Amino acid sequence: MTRRRRGMLMLGLAAVCAGLAVSLVNEYARDVSAQVGPLEHVVVARRDLPRGTLVTPEIAHSALAERRVPLRFAPPRSLRAPGESVGYRVLTPLSAGDYVGEAQLGRPRRRRHDDPTRSGRLVEVAVTGANTIGPALRPGALVDVLVTTAAHSGSPRTYLALQRLELVDFRDSSPAAGEAADATATLRTTLRQAVTLIAAQNFAREVRVVPRPEGDVRRVGPTAVAASALGR
Repeated sequence: MTRRRRGMLMLGLAAVCAGLAVSLVNEYARDVSAQVGPLEHVVVARRDLPRGTLVTPEIAHSALAERRVPLRFAPPRSLRAPGESVGYRVLTPLSAGDYVGEAQLGRPRRRRHDDPTRSGRLVEVAVTGANTIGPALRPGALVDVLVTTAAHSGSPRTYLALQRLELVDFRDSSPAAGEAADATATLRTTLRQAVTLIAAQNFAREVRVVPRPEGDVRRVGPTAVAASALGR
């Protein structure tokens, strides 16, 4: 056998082996696909999300991600895109990497005293002394707002400024130098209530939010304590 014929034979054998290898790989891939199913779109958490978090478009974009996994491993009723979660609240704490589906999310409950025809204004306000009660300040909770006037205003006092506001969002913040506020609360208000909050933010010494017990929708009468009354 000449060298040329041996070379042609080796090339032919190599081509046959390559064809067999491709056939085996394709057969293996078909077997795996038959066992686990085709790839499916699912949604997973990029980072931890606490219970009660309201999923806004910003949170859906930053905290959720789309992945493709074999159908066999996709949980039932899982979301297919992060945008499907907008408007829902997190029912159970989510950790980074967790699947996100209907079992983990729920529609915000509408309270009986809410006016379904009015969505209200959203106002962000810096609040003081909320870190220790952070777990009670969950989105959807009702809060009262206490305002303390500045000492140079004549007769400083603390008074109940607003009642039964819906807490939409709450997050810790790093206070700037000279500021006492340690958190930011987003509240749903009427226009008049929004003006009161913004005025308190600009002119008062501090603003605090006090969560109400679940189901407590009573209205309290005017309540205030002046600094001059504390020594009595």
